[in-house]
Amino acid sequence: MTDREKSYLGELTRRDVIRLLSCAATAGVSSYSRDNVELLAAAFQAGGPDTLRFPQGAIIRTVLKDLPPGALASRVTLFHEHLSINLPPLPNAPPAAAPPTYDVDLVVREVKIAATEGVGCIVDGGQPEMGRDMATLKRVASETNVHVVAGGGHYMQRTYPPEIGTKTEDQIADDLVNDAARDRLGAFGEIGQSADAADMTSDERKVFRAVGKAHVRTGVPIFTHNAYGTGPNVKPDAGLVQLDLLESVGVNPQHVVIGHACCLDDTTAVVLKRIAQRGAFVGLDRVTGGRVPDEKKIRTLVALLDGGYSDNVLISSDFTGSRSAQRPGYGNSVTMFVPLMRKAGVKEDIVRQILYDNPRRFLAFVPKQR
Repeated sequence: MTDREKSYLGELTRRDVIRLLSCAATAGVSSYSRDNVELLAAAFQAGGPDTLRFPQGAIIRTVLKDLPPGALASRVTLFHEHLSINLPPLPNAPPAAAPPTYDVDLVVREVKIAATEGVGCIVDGGQPEMGRDMATLKRVASETNVHVVAGGGHYMQRTYPPEIGTKTEDQIADDLVNDAARDRLGAFGEIGQSADAADMTSDERKVFRAVGKAHVRTGVPIFTHNAYGTGPNVKPDAGLVQLDLLESVGVNPQHVVIGHACCLDDTTAVVLKRIAQRGAFVGLDRVTGGRVPDEKKIRTLVALLDGGYSDNVLISSDFTGSRSAQRPGYGNSVTMFVPLMRKAGVKEDIVRQILYDNPRRFLAFVPKQR
């Protein structure tokens, strides 16, 4: 940075930086200009308004480059969406008339709209077995003003490749470490368990431990898929079981999101408070969708906040690119759920913490040697 640029940064106000970011998102600036705007935001953040501090060398890994966590200080990060997905059909599902296709042009358009709504980073929760295509993620990141973080790992029993059953958890962990390096993974996720099942399968438990071991070796954070809301057989403590498995191999809960927590129909948030108490993030990542109505999800969120766990809450929508009247685009967490939060009395500083700060705390990690 030149002396002139440093001098200019010193004259910026918070309003200036927010205005620059907003203009960049709306106007569709070039990647070079976007980088300059992010540099301004990061430099301004270091000057005082952002109180978050990260370990030396911490980065947020996107499909195109590593970012300093401050680069996302003034933009919303959605920790679990889908930009490229083509799941195999459910067991016993009727055959489709034609194989589904993913309209990448539509996804690019939708993400550009989300940028105008304040979204600056999207974490894609896919793996190859879910039909995730890395070229698509890179294209979305290159053609929009939104950074893309690639997830990885293995989803659940019905999508596992055959070799999962014969490999040890250490062998699976080796593969995941290699995947993280090859694909520039910024998270392991979404990793999960079968729908409407009372317990995880033995393979699912093995995969969870393997993902935990891969995290310990790489630093890459983890977010899970929970079966809450998929049927009556799912136990309320399923999220705690997932956390137990990860901790059993040395994972610090501060690097974990227990996902689909908003699908647990309990507005007192008894189990979710226990998850947060252990230091993990509680992922409300099916807001504006699913079987539990938003009114109950808001009450669950308020129960968590009243319990003192604002540091542990993340929101997202698990959106797959199919716009509808109920879920209008990737930004629906911001445009639909956040107004409900405000209506329920959630203070603006807490809204900002959930949208801007907590996702950076989750995604930031110091890369480790392989």
